[in-house]
Parts: sequence; C-alpha cells; structure tokens
Amino acid sequence: MQTIPPGPSDASRIPFRIRMLRAANPLVRRLLTSRLHFLLSGDLLIAAFRGRVSGKRFATPLSYAEVDGRLYLCTRPDVANWWRNMRGGASVEITWRGRRTTARASVIESSSDEALLGFRSFLARNPGTASLLYHVKTSRGELDEADVRREVTRSVIVRLEPEPPNESMGREA
Repeated sequence: MQTIPPGPSDASRIPFRIRMLRAANPLVRRLLTSRLHFLLSGDLLIAAFRGRVSGKRFATPLSYAEVDGRLYLCTRPDVANWWRNMRGGASVEITWRGRRTTARASVIESSSDEALLGFRSFLARNPGTASLLYHVKTSRGELDEADVRREVTRSVIVRLEPEPPNESMGREA
C-alpha cells in the first residue's frame, strides 16, 4: 500500500513558473477543446474529474506520456492535489488529441517497474514540465538513471487507461 504524501499546504511553496502555468489554464483548456487543439494536444490533455470530498467538477490541463495505449501523468505531491481524485480506478473524462473519452485512473506504487517506465517516458516526452518538477540530469540526451530512480520515489504516477470512444463521448471536443 502506497503511503499518501502530504499535499501542498502553502501556495507560496509552489514554484513561480508553475503558478504562472496554472494562471494560463483557462486559455489552455479553450485551445485544447478548439479546432486548434493540434497546437498543444501532442503534449497536453484535459483531465476532468469530480473532487472526492467536494463533488466539484475540475478540468485540468496536464502533460502526459503514452506507452502501449496507456497514458501516464506525473506530479510531485507537494505541488499538486489533482491526483488524489484519481485513486482506486476513478473514472476520468479526458480530452485527448481533440476527442473526448473516458479513462480509468490508478495511482501506481512508485516502487513498481511500471511507475519507473511511466516516469521515464514522461520525463523524456515532457522535458519542459520535467525541468519544472524534477531534478534529473541528462547526458547526451540520456536521462541519468540514478536521478530517475530517486525522483520517481518522490513522485505520484497516475496511469490512465482510455476506453474506446463511444457515440456520446467520442465526438470532437
């Protein structure tokens, strides 16, 4: 059983660049649901979910990596809380590559091989986001394995398993 780390308790502890990206979320959401989604949808998706406590609906743009049809989302628990609503097979609506569908979400044990695979793929696919959240060196384009193994234990890795689009959800966003 994975221990749930504490979430961000003070917004001032969140890096300034991340706070600026969050301020742009409404614009990013609009772009990702427009005909111009292709400008960002190779790197970002929108995850829409209900808060487990509040029941409020959230729609958050997130970086992702795709591996064998599964999507991996990564964050640090001291920076974000969205992942808490994706535990235990939660249903998440995603807008991904211009289409809406649902996905099953699971938080993966950070010591697992799958977490390492998802995290490594995320770092390679999203170097900008990775540089904001993690301390992983690269040499000749290769990630430093010791840094990757250290940082994955400080991270939350979420696996999304998209369901095939159906009539009601599969239309263009």
